Amino acid sequence: MSQQIALLVIQIGFIILIAKLFGILAAKCHIPSVMGELIAGIVFGPYCLGSFPLPFHVFANGLFPKVDGIIGIPLDPKLYSIASLGSIILLFVSGLETDIRTFFKYSLVGTIVGIGGIVFSFICGAAVGMFVLGWDFMDPRCLFLGILCTATSVGISARILSEHHAMDSPEGVTIMAAAVIDDVLGIVCLAIVIGIANVELNGGSMAWGNIIWITVKSFGIWLGVTAVGLVLACRIAGFLKWFKSPAVFAVLAFGMALILAGLFEQAGLAMIIGAFVMGLALSKTDVAFKIRASLTPLYNFLVPIFFVVMGMLVDVRVLLDTNLLFIGLIFAIMAIIGKVVGCFVPAILMNFNSVGALRIGVGMVPRCEVVLIIAGIAAVTMMKNPVLKEESEAADDNTVKIQEQVPIFDSRLFGIAIIMPLVTALFAPPMLSAALKIKRKGVRREVEDASSVTTAFTFRTEALTNLALNELLELLRHDGFATSTVTKGIRFIQFRRDSTNFSLEIKDGKQFVFSSSNDDVPLIKTAVYESIVELHKNLSELKQLAQPDTLKTQIYGNDVKERKESTKNASSITLGNILTPDNIVINLKANNKNEAFKELLNVINAHNPLTNVDKCYQDILERESVVSTYQDNGIAMPHARTDGTTAFMTAIGVTQKGFDYDGDSQHRTNLVILSLCPDDEPGPYLQFISQVALVLSDDAKRKAIVRAKTSEEAIKVFIA
Repeated sequence: MSQQIALLVIQIGFIILIAKLFGILAAKCHIPSVMGELIAGIVFGPYCLGSFPLPFHVFANGLFPKVDGIIGIPLDPKLYSIASLGSIILLFVSGLETDIRTFFKYSLVGTIVGIGGIVFSFICGAAVGMFVLGWDFMDPRCLFLGILCTATSVGISARILSEHHAMDSPEGVTIMAAAVIDDVLGIVCLAIVIGIANVELNGGSMAWGNIIWITVKSFGIWLGVTAVGLVLACRIAGFLKWFKSPAVFAVLAFGMALILAGLFEQAGLAMIIGAFVMGLALSKTDVAFKIRASLTPLYNFLVPIFFVVMGMLVDVRVLLDTNLLFIGLIFAIMAIIGKVVGCFVPAILMNFNSVGALRIGVGMVPRCEVVLIIAGIAAVTMMKNPVLKEESEAADDNTVKIQEQVPIFDSRLFGIAIIMPLVTALFAPPMLSAALKIKRKGVRREVEDASSVTTAFTFRTEALTNLALNELLELLRHDGFATSTVTKGIRFIQFRRDSTNFSLEIKDGKQFVFSSSNDDVPLIKTAVYESIVELHKNLSELKQLAQPDTLKTQIYGNDVKERKESTKNASSITLGNILTPDNIVINLKANNKNEAFKELLNVINAHNPLTNVDKCYQDILERESVVSTYQDNGIAMPHARTDGTTAFMTAIGVTQKGFDYDGDSQHRTNLVILSLCPDDEPGPYLQFISQVALVLSDDAKRKAIVRAKTSEEAIKVFIA
């Protein structure tokens, strides 16, 4: 046992070294590093250098000797099992990186284009099995060739799109959405084909009733578990965040992905489907970024092992067969035709012109990871039940019957399957680059997206932009938002906290362009405003540039009145959870803002003791000295981040007689909303301020709060 473990450890260490070396060489040759890892596996596999004898007893048959086992692979089952973990984490992380919002935004176009690509590609792949290899259409080998053609490598397409700054173009977003559809539906179709193959290879007949049952079961389990996962995602995220440390809850999340993957396998679906579903469910939560970041070392360890091991399954001897190589090239050409035609036709029908449809079709051509996963599954799945094989014993000439499993998806078919992603990975990038260089728009007419709005802020210099960006990131992280920065030729950042999410693109180094739902615009404006105010403490030039009073009017002014009442529920917090009768003061006694600050701080301290009341008061005065928090219409919103409290606190003062907030009769104040947030911990005060602003932008509600006789009446208006 110890010798076997030592051999396994040496094999894994060697795989990591050659994966890194060949990955670097592939990158220098401008091909995906994953192809370098695959080639490393081919070169050092049991069919090539891996079986070369070494001058050590333990390596007498080579570092990776060929194993004739009953599972249909030429490697030690323990090594293949570890490699399988790589496929699980690969699909889990792919699910985490899926943008649910963009997915649904382009779901119709992406679904139609994706389905077109799947149907045409499947037909083209199966056609090779039927007309070149002479199999029946329902032959499991023919079906697997069809499935191999359906997947698209999102990573390769994304890299090319980002290099041409086309990630957010209609074609780019459609390619990414359709690629996700392809992978998801391709994985489900894989489960169907596995079910069909099991029936065929076990000697039974495949009735259409069985096909329908397999289809319904596969889609039912996938859609059902996915729906449950999306519904429970926030609860799962809350459970994970209870462990505080991202490193701990990331490992727990991967553990849940492993469990779900195993359950899917037991239910007759592939493990990778369960892993993807778990990642997809968590992708909508704010822990997705932290899980992805924490799992990066494990990802970088396991995924290269998987691809190298996949390469080791390739019998290089069959690649020397000119007939096999010819079939593999035909298969690759048919796979390219299937995607280009299958995606081009529906794209033409969905507002894209010929140039845009061509870009989409070519962008869907690359295959890589999922093809290798499907080929690996086929290699170990497509095994006939034990059959009886007769052998004659020389001693007494008696006949002995031996049970033996016979692989159906053999090394020849695996070699054909590997040729296709190799060809598409080499030829698709230059084809897509050429299509993107055509100086024409890809759509016949521009289409406005009613579900998303953009909010832009322009700065004078890149230096000021960077200062504002750093302050904004710090502010939102303090408020509990998780961030994910992606370099795509342009700077693109995603923000998430619970169900609230939006993105920021820095264009030309001088402009913030936020993309969000209409409901999140007040929060975004509040965040930018507060970031600029913070910078005003030290940069007078930025104070003149930002014009905070004007921006404040935009945030709390008339444009907020036009928003729907439903926006108050858009944030991850509700006023009903924060406001209580104890923190609302009717008939505020203060005659100026300093007295109001002290009176409201005493109210907070009476019911939720502060760690340092004086420090809270001084921090509010310091914030007020930068820019007044008077918001017009008799409203003031003093607030501060301070270490005088350990939790978010608020108090609201109401006075019908009012007082001059800044010693100016034009700033007559009837409502004072004071809030405090810990200086070093997340707190929802940005969300609280934006929600209060939405309520108070309604004249009728504002007047009703001022006229309220009791704190209970005021709360009813706030949460109505």
